[in-house]
Amino acid sequence: MKKLVIDIGNTLTKWGVFEGKKLLFHEMRAKLNPADIAHLRHLHPDMDAAMVCTVAREPSFLAKTLSDFTHFIDWQSYRPDLKIPVKIEYEQPETLGRDRVAVASAVASFYPGQNVLCMVFGSCVTYNVVDKDARFLGGAISPGLNMRLRAMHRFTEALPMVDLRQERDTETINNTRTALYSGALDGLRYEVQGYIERYRKRFPDLKIVVTGGNASYFEKSLNYEIFAYHNLVLRGLNEILDLNVF
Repeated sequence: MKKLVIDIGNTLTKWGVFEGKKLLFHEMRAKLNPADIAHLRHLHPDMDAAMVCTVAREPSFLAKTLSDFTHFIDWQSYRPDLKIPVKIEYEQPETLGRDRVAVASAVASFYPGQNVLCMVFGSCVTYNVVDKDARFLGGAISPGLNMRLRAMHRFTEALPMVDLRQERDTETINNTRTALYSGALDGLRYEVQGYIERYRKRFPDLKIVVTGGNASYFEKSLNYEIFAYHNLVLRGLNEILDLNVF
């Protein structure tokens, strides 16, 4: 049986079709529409399980469209009845983002019996720690790259908006734009290094995982062995769906 998982984030909606643990197809866009679901069902008529995870507003059509699946999990809010691969060590689990639980579930499944720090570089940066006993210990949240650049522009009178997509040399900082770019990018690199060292003191055998839309800015620029994954939230949702269906 094939499975559909959907991750509705603050900026993009991502979806993928799995068979077992294999990701057969994935796509991302600003939003999902009914034609997308119809197209997927045409391509994969044996798809009969689905899971939706949202940290933003879920489209009104979605639950109705997927309700005829044999197995459908609509994960919009805290679900204490939901089986997950990790134990949540969080003071208020109902406030924990479902995407963070999905990421923790993925790394716990990929690295059983190991201590893992997974950093997700999206609208915000989240630091997610899963220990060798599959306990999700939480971790910090800080502004992402684009958020840092937008904030410096928005909350000042004179600072320009810098486009993150334009490659710049952060070694030469001799004008306002390169100063802003370096402040956002290098500042976040130093932050990341600080958190890695903090958790390595606690877990000397720490595995370091990165994912998210801006992970490429960090996976090769840090002096650590780093494992980079695409679509980690989707993979975590697939793990959770399997636990609750099979």
